[in-house]
Amino acid sequence: MLNKNTLQKIKKLALKTDHNVAFSGKSKGNKHLLRVVLIAKFLAQKTGADESIVVAGAFLHDTALPSGNDYNYLKNKKIAKDLLKHFNLSQIELEGIVECVASHEGITNPKTLEAKVVHDADVLEKLGFLGIIRHTWKLTNSGKINYKIITDKNIKIILDHIKWRRKKLQTSMAKKIGKYLSTPIDKQKAKMIVTLSSDMAFKGIITEKIALALRKHLNKKDNKKLREQLNLGYLKKI
Repeated sequence: MLNKNTLQKIKKLALKTDHNVAFSGKSKGNKHLLRVVLIAKFLAQKTGADESIVVAGAFLHDTALPSGNDYNYLKNKKIAKDLLKHFNLSQIELEGIVECVASHEGITNPKTLEAKVVHDADVLEKLGFLGIIRHTWKLTNSGKINYKIITDKNIKIILDHIKWRRKKLQTSMAKKIGKYLSTPIDKQKAKMIVTLSSDMAFKGIITEKIALALRKHLNKKDNKKLREQLNLGYLKKI
């Protein structure tokens, strides 16, 4: 089990990478990592996974983003190992955390329970309205979407990605939560969300502020779901 001091150093490194390095600092201040850690801790407690490995893996899961692509298992693994080489970790701890980072995008099946938990926590952040905002943000700031012209193809890619990620959920608890979070969203509403999100994302506005701007375009029921995703209120209902 990792001690509190080590976890605090890992947290500091992860937040610095996510806020100051990834996307040239445009995502500074976003709460994605903090939410993923809390979701992962919840799932770890429900599944019996090693919570310290899960927390470390959840904090570090996006550390390959500055390389421009976090969908490569082996590259993710190398980046994670390089970042952790100065930490006083056992081989078991190192391999456990690295597997969480390497497999979090679902390109390969996670090999450990802890990696499954981190994978699932990240997926739950990519469902529903928040999922559309987050994936639009990523694609816009990766140069894969032109914020000036949102096409039907763009919408399909985003919605298909979210559906694909939900299908990759590993644990039964995450699947239960995923069912609750997956709200039917028609193409017209999706295009409105993507258009607004992409424009704001290009300007460097973080997810939480985009969600706040979006809320005035949603009905009461949809607003409730989005609010629950941002404050993780749904975890108290499961």
